[in-house]
Amino acid sequence: MKRPLYYLICAIACTSMVSATLPMAAIAEAMQPRATAEQQAQADATSSDTGKAENGTNTNAPADTVEDSTATSTGTSAVNTESTDGTTAANTADAATPDTTAATGAPAPSLRAQANGTTEANPATSQTTYAHSATATQNGVTFTVSWNDAPAGTATTFHVTQTSGSSQAKARMDVPTYWDGGSQESVCDPSRPAWASYYSLGTAGHDFTFDFTASGTYRIYFYFMDNDRNDPQNDKGIYYLRTTAEVAVNDAARPSVTQIVNDAVDLCRQETNGSEYDMALWLHDWTLDQLEYDHSLNWCSAESGLTRHQGTCESYQRIYSKLLDAAGIANGRITGNGHTWNAVKIDGKWCQMDLTWDDTNDNWYGDLDQRLAVARAVCSDSPVLLLDVCTSALDPKTEREMLDRMRNLGHTVIIVTHRSAALEVCDRVIGLASKW
Repeated sequence: MKRPLYYLICAIACTSMVSATLPMAAIAEAMQPRATAEQQAQADATSSDTGKAENGTNTNAPADTVEDSTATSTGTSAVNTESTDGTTAANTADAATPDTTAATGAPAPSLRAQANGTTEANPATSQTTYAHSATATQNGVTFTVSWNDAPAGTATTFHVTQTSGSSQAKARMDVPTYWDGGSQESVCDPSRPAWASYYSLGTAGHDFTFDFTASGTYRIYFYFMDNDRNDPQNDKGIYYLRTTAEVAVNDAARPSVTQIVNDAVDLCRQETNGSEYDMALWLHDWTLDQLEYDHSLNWCSAESGLTRHQGTCESYQRIYSKLLDAAGIANGRITGNGHTWNAVKIDGKWCQMDLTWDDTNDNWYGDLDQRLAVARAVCSDSPVLLLDVCTSALDPKTEREMLDRMRNLGHTVIIVTHRSAALEVCDRVIGLASKW
């Protein structure tokens, strides 16, 4: 009895030591069935291929492997789809979309217009009938995008599925473009990672969502990528399909960008004396009241600035340019160092207007208020300038550049400062010390 009892005590001790050394997660992982581990490895391999190639960027893919079709959402019950042989079929509102009955796949990424510009995940829908659809077909594989009409300002869901493709099939939604009779523009910055990523379709498909916030026409390209099921051993078998969804918005409560611009210019004419200077200044200030800088760097259009009230320098520049065009004021576009701003011709003289920098409500540049204060003083043409701690918010490089330029202004400049850099550019230095 002593030896079995000894073995039992040793087994209990070893178990206690293992449990104290390994975390429970590691123990659970070590105990999982082999089949589960293999399935996870296969899923990881599938996921690692996401986003490796898109829209023909794979140099091994044939140039003629991109197929395109377009469907337009106009409130009607039927739309047209096109296959590779040029045949056209009408998809009615009651037509069932293939492979949409199951909703057990992984959550789909959403590109819904959030206030902070981030994305969220939505599960694939189990709905089987849609008002609109667009398809593209090649080699027996069909790529389908389906959607229903949604009120402007609420999320429209685009359900993406495939039939007869491989388990490696993926899809992505491109940046929506907007057009209302003027120039067409991308609503968002296409270089953002959310717009370049492919997502596995599985058996249930994936949902993408987007908010349409202005009357006009939105066009969205959807891209499909898959291995050639007829030649699985051929590494060059990756091919692409493309289909297009067009959504027309006509909502009096959601005016178009052109209508918003024209209304603003009409109000400008009423509230100014009609001179180019007064109108350019009024439109400048009006623009700054419409939006805040988008620190996510996603929104970059006049549409986003005027209807979502956020945007990057592209939004500021485009909005102001549209306003100036409508007001009959000559203007141009200036770019440099990844930034863009406006050139404006006022009373026969060209000047530069950077509304991004001028938007001090969201002071992206930190020291902007101080630089503007110095600029106003310099432009006053006063023979003597008194600057009290005028460079305290500037970085050393900007501070030095500003002080060096002040020496060539032709003014007498009196600087009150405790910073040594400001003292170095002065001809005379007077130190004040207190004695208690």
